[in-house]
Formats: sequence, structure tokens, C-alpha cells
Amino acid sequence: MSAAKLLIRKRMVNIQGKVRPTCFVQAVVEPAVQAALETHFMTETLFRRAAYSQSWPEGTIKIPPAVAPSLAAFLKNDACPEITVKTILAGQLYQGANAWEMMCFELIAKVAFDNLLELMRSVMQLDRDVFFPGSAHDLSAFEADAASDASVPQSSVAAA
Repeated sequence: MSAAKLLIRKRMVNIQGKVRPTCFVQAVVEPAVQAALETHFMTETLFRRAAYSQSWPEGTIKIPPAVAPSLAAFLKNDACPEITVKTILAGQLYQGANAWEMMCFELIAKVAFDNLLELMRSVMQLDRDVFFPGSAHDLSAFEADAASDASVPQSSVAAA
């Protein structure tokens, strides 16, 4: 399986007599995965501004300090687009009012792509049984604690 990639194309484009910064993004994924996404998950939202306008979740792509003030304004603005599976697979073009908006769109497209990758991990598990081993990373410490608790007589536990 080839790795999924996000194509990012930034340009200055003459639109109705004005030169504007644009950013085009498109996810490039394996055809079989794309077919599954297109069949069942086209309307899934990968980026919704309302979900990020108040806080940036831990583990999300780092916001460059120079973009942070513009990103805060961009997320509150109605011009901030939502990105869905359909739009990122087909390709989505954003025309910014300035370079900062173009950079903000690029950043949210990267977040949307990370969310697409997570969705793809789940899609690839369709029609398969998956065994979840639990989230505990150190079972030996838990087992040692349980063993020490079991070796302590009940009368000494009650006295403590």
C-alpha cells in the first residue's frame, strides 16, 4: 500500500482583475481506499471551524507563531471553509484576501488531512475483527501491585 499524501499548491492568481493568493489542496490516496471513502464516507466532515475556534486540541499540528493571530481571526470568520472527505479527495481551492489567509487555509487543510488519515485507519478495518489489548502500557506494574495486594493478609489491611 502506498502512503497517502496531501498535495498543496499555492499560487498568485488573477481573479477579476485582482491578483489574489490561492491555496489548492488535494488528498492522494490508494484507489481501493478512495473507493471505500467515496462509497460510504463522502459527507464526513474532516475540519469544522466551530470545533477548533475555541481551542486547538493537543496533538494537532503545531500553529506557527507568525500565523497564530491570523488563524484566530480566520477561524471566527465565515470565510473559513469546512473540509469534508468529498472536498479533500476532489481538491479544494481557497482564494485568500491576503497571504495570511492562504497560510491559514493550508494549516487547516493539514489538520483535515490528519483527520482523513485517522478515518482511513478505521475504514481499513471494515469487515475485519480487531482485538483491542487495552490502553495500559505497563501491565507488569499493575500485576505486581495486584500480587502484593493479594499477599497482604486481610487483617492487616483492615487495621490500616
